[in-house]
Amino acid sequence: MKKIRLISTCLLLSSAVLLQGCSSNDHGLDPDKPVTLTLWHYYSGSQKQAFDELVDEFNETQGKKQGINVDAVAKGSISNISTDLKSSLDKKVNAPELPNIFAAYGDTAEDMEKADKLVAINDYMSDEEMEEYVDDYMKDGSLYDHEYVNIFPIAKATEIMVINKNIWDDFAKKEQVSLSDLDTWEGLTSVSEKYYTYSGGKSFFGRDALMNYLNAGSEQLGTPLFTISGQKASFTVSKETMRKLWDQYYIPFVKGYYAKNGRFASDDMKTEDIIACVASSAGATFFPNEIVGSDGNSYDVNYIVRRVPNFAGKKSYAITQGAGMAISKSDETQEYASIQFLKWFTEKERNTLFSVQSSYLPVKKDANSFASWNTITKEEKITANQLVKDIVKTSMETVSESTLTSQKSFDGSYGIRNYLETALNEKCSADAAAVKKAVQNGTSHEQAVKPYLSDANFEKWFTQITKDINAKMKDSDA
Repeated sequence: MKKIRLISTCLLLSSAVLLQGCSSNDHGLDPDKPVTLTLWHYYSGSQKQAFDELVDEFNETQGKKQGINVDAVAKGSISNISTDLKSSLDKKVNAPELPNIFAAYGDTAEDMEKADKLVAINDYMSDEEMEEYVDDYMKDGSLYDHEYVNIFPIAKATEIMVINKNIWDDFAKKEQVSLSDLDTWEGLTSVSEKYYTYSGGKSFFGRDALMNYLNAGSEQLGTPLFTISGQKASFTVSKETMRKLWDQYYIPFVKGYYAKNGRFASDDMKTEDIIACVASSAGATFFPNEIVGSDGNSYDVNYIVRRVPNFAGKKSYAITQGAGMAISKSDETQEYASIQFLKWFTEKERNTLFSVQSSYLPVKKDANSFASWNTITKEEKITANQLVKDIVKTSMETVSESTLTSQKSFDGSYGIRNYLETALNEKCSADAAAVKKAVQNGTSHEQAVKPYLSDANFEKWFTQITKDINAKMKDSDA
């Protein structure tokens, strides 16, 4: 990250010239009386380190020149940020003051939007400036399809598939399977079944963020989970679409072909509980360099990175994710200062170098190509490991060649989506555990899974979640 400082020095010189010409429109900023901005984020590990170093760099350079100081506070998770925001809005005892800037998704910024506490980014940026950013990234920041943007994109992600190459190579050769078999969910299920037999009952695949599968998959299959109009939504996914989603996730899961034991799929990769997973492209720094094999010995691992499967015969859809930054309403000086920091953070070279450390994707159009990414990192003599390079390259190809989708906000959307994801995860885990126990007690695998493959099992689950979601939507309307 020290290389970022070299770029910052060059950028600061040009910024200084601009500032001299704009001194009459500084919105109250005064270098002799700096304003302090509180910023809440959720980064951890190397991502937090990279972010904190950039904040320090801003404070020492452009922030100092303009009279802006950013105080970055790590809150651990988006849910923690959402909880603290609500406490602040409700003026609870010992609740923190509202931050000037906070990391947010559309559905975690609902309370702030309803309280009319969010700044419209458009008020402080020209159309030309906003057009520099990837269109879909800016659209993600528009709550309830408003014409204005409330959430500023600073770093984005999609999903990728990561495979343990060490084990895959032997398995693929002996079982005559190929990477192209993983292009579809149907193909993945077939390969996972072969691996289960080949390995003597081990799981092949796991994934993070099951809602992303349901969201992108339902759109790809033609009937989205939710029909959204403004702040309201209806649960309108067809039974046929949900059954296809069920068949390519729940069914292989209860059969033991898929698994989810750790908090993240990368945790299960580390222990060889699975050898392939779908995870956020921003998770490169969390994948282990060593794997603990089934014999208890560790070995250095190599990875294969591929795009996320699609349903056979369907157009490619891809998730865009990664919280942006929202700005709380305060006064003109603090709001303008907040925008200045976010614009600084997303300048092409700086945002690209943050990408190297975090494996997030840059957000400006001219930075969103691997050629640009590679050129900048080479010029600045920044070395990214092979996994980060492969993930960034694959992610940028995915973003440029797929129909992009994200989880749009509506009244109660955060709780409703969390319910649906939990309902399917818990169903998978409980039924897979029941199958495993039955087999341990002497029942054949075929007989143990049979009750869970029935139409009645799916119908019962689908009827219950439909009833529950409709009730939650009714409550959110009250």
